[in-house]
Amino acid sequence: MQAEASLPLNLDIADASEVLVFAPHPDDECIGCGGILALLAKQSTVNIKVVLITNGDGGVNSPEPDMGPRRENEMRKALSILGIEQLECLRYPDGRFELNNEFINRIESILISFNPKWVLLPSPIDYHKDHLLSSNVISSQCLNHQNIEKLIFYETWCPVPATHTLDITDVMNVKIKALQQHESAMKYGDYVRCISALNTYRGLYLGFDRYAEAFLVHQLKDSKRSEFPLTKFIELGIYLKNLLAST
Repeated sequence: MQAEASLPLNLDIADASEVLVFAPHPDDECIGCGGILALLAKQSTVNIKVVLITNGDGGVNSPEPDMGPRRENEMRKALSILGIEQLECLRYPDGRFELNNEFINRIESILISFNPKWVLLPSPIDYHKDHLLSSNVISSQCLNHQNIEKLIFYETWCPVPATHTLDITDVMNVKIKALQQHESAMKYGDYVRCISALNTYRGLYLGFDRYAEAFLVHQLKDSKRSEFPLTKFIELGIYLKNLLAST
């Protein structure tokens, strides 16, 4: 019980090398993991690639016809501020994303070509259906790749049961500046205020006046952590997806 009640561990990023990041929508990369990306980008030995899954057009009820291309351009600006150049856009329908073999094959192709050691992806228990589907599929595919050492699930619409935190105090201003590039999204939500509050709350684990990002980390090559019940979280994610679909 004492071990289970301990605070999240520090996420050591010193040995990071090939890092692949999956973002269902433009702004997810900033909201969930903008801090760790800014810190990783400062390390010359780290190769980072971000994959944008949907076209970000806001779905069938989008108020603006050019929302998709605009948000993609905003994401490129945000990534540039974070220090990241590599972006691949898959352009699946926003809010209408569906699982199929074509998507699985594209994810598999990306995993093979980039050959990551760390994969950052949405929480498997998030509230957004696009996040749930992509997280469950991608995490399942990653389990088949021996080179992948860590699956790092970040939080957006739903806090994760954090196993690790990372102090992002020194790059919090960079994260906020990057997030502000997503001007289209800012019209519909005060994301700067909300994410500042979340990272402040997570910073409580580290002491006073700190900002932190929290993650659910599944370490594939650590025998002591390999028993982490990832499949249970995937099953819970599928249950939440079905529950959302029925409402």
